[in-house]
Amino acid sequence: MFLNLFLLSQIIILLKIIKPSFEISYEYVFEDEKVFAECMDSPPGYSNISRLFDLTFFHTEMTPEGLHATGKLISSWDIQPTDRIEGRLSVLYLDRGTWQPTVLNMITRDFCKIYLDPKQFWYTCFPKYIINREEAEEKCFTHIGTEFVFEPFMPEMYFGVGINMPPGRKRIVITLAAVDLNNVTRPNGVCFEMRGEFYKVQKGTKTE
Repeated sequence: MFLNLFLLSQIIILLKIIKPSFEISYEYVFEDEKVFAECMDSPPGYSNISRLFDLTFFHTEMTPEGLHATGKLISSWDIQPTDRIEGRLSVLYLDRGTWQPTVLNMITRDFCKIYLDPKQFWYTCFPKYIINREEAEEKCFTHIGTEFVFEPFMPEMYFGVGINMPPGRKRIVITLAAVDLNNVTRPNGVCFEMRGEFYKVQKGTKTE
């Protein structure tokens, strides 16, 4: 859920979303206060969000106003500080009981270089509210024990696309893999999901 999912030269966007005159704005609304769910189709050797972070001191609560979050995340991924983190993001939708892919897919070869970029649509979801930003930028997720301390906040995720999103439930699936200095991918990757729905945003209001 922090996760500045990301538009620098390092990013390869499988579908590049350009802002056309007919762009539609959406807000992604989480369906569960736990936010991070297990991947339904996790790659072999990959584990859930608990491999990436110790969530003991991070608290979320769903209220009538929306999702509230506070506390801190502590990096717990057993990789090396010199590793490069590759990331993938895919959005799926539920269609008559079957999860189907959408055209929204993203790949980044160096997640740590862009995850705090304010231009990324996920920035207002988590990274914007990190208090110890300099430490977070320096250490990213490659240093075990790094604390990401948050001010109390309400995670929000807004972005615009040139297509109509299919209605109904969605899964944002995120996978992270560490690559060592020899360009070898470590086997202990991370996979987690954020489930919810997209709502069109018009003049500050949400519509189905």
